[in-house]
Amino acid sequence: MQNRNYVLRAMGRADRRALEPHMQEIALGAGDILYEPGYPVEWVYFPDTAVLSVVTVMSDGRMVESDTVGCESVVGVLSALGASPSISRTFTQIGGDAIKLSAARLRRQGEESGALRRLLIRHAQANLAQAHQSVACNALHDLNQRLCRWLLMSQDRTAEMEVRLTQQYLATMLGVQRTTVTEALRQLATAGLISRGRGRIRLLDRPRLEAQVCECYEAVRANLGQLIGAEGSEDLLAPLDAS
Repeated sequence: MQNRNYVLRAMGRADRRALEPHMQEIALGAGDILYEPGYPVEWVYFPDTAVLSVVTVMSDGRMVESDTVGCESVVGVLSALGASPSISRTFTQIGGDAIKLSAARLRRQGEESGALRRLLIRHAQANLAQAHQSVACNALHDLNQRLCRWLLMSQDRTAEMEVRLTQQYLATMLGVQRTTVTEALRQLATAGLISRGRGRIRLLDRPRLEAQVCECYEAVRANLGQLIGAEGSEDLLAPLDAS
């Protein structure tokens, strides 16, 4: 079973042999909801080409994103290990492929294997570190910086120069009005940094986008390298070829 996911690639052979017969390859569509707050976590998801979004839902229906997870990590692992319900909504941000595995099966294997448990905890820590960075970013940095960070992170996870995102979705994730995001994207397009299509944004000049982004982009990448190791994060941390 071939997959880009760093958790699967980093698993020891014994753990992989034990779990692989229970893994299912699935295609996730944009907007598919994987977890809701307060509900049991029955499956753990290892993204390959899919990108997942973890959000906090307010009583009036508004959402704020706290974490984005792609091929570098996994979602649902802490709830799986602890047999606890989800505390956030998780859904597919960008459609693509993933591997799903029974939370109960992963928990049993984690109870038997200290190496697997340590691997999963490190990745959960990396996700938590990103969530903490997002809180600081949303409070302290301006919209253009956050938008550039969001576009770069999405591209890192898909490894494609074109990111499939609607302006309404961007507005929801950034906590602003759609008209505000539209104007911010227009400015980036006028500057030659991106081009826009229906539901798609193409990044034209990564170096200039990276020059505009806030410190949080590099902080998240550094945390990934520290927590999951250079070998596991090298693809995500390496610059993409803009050709």
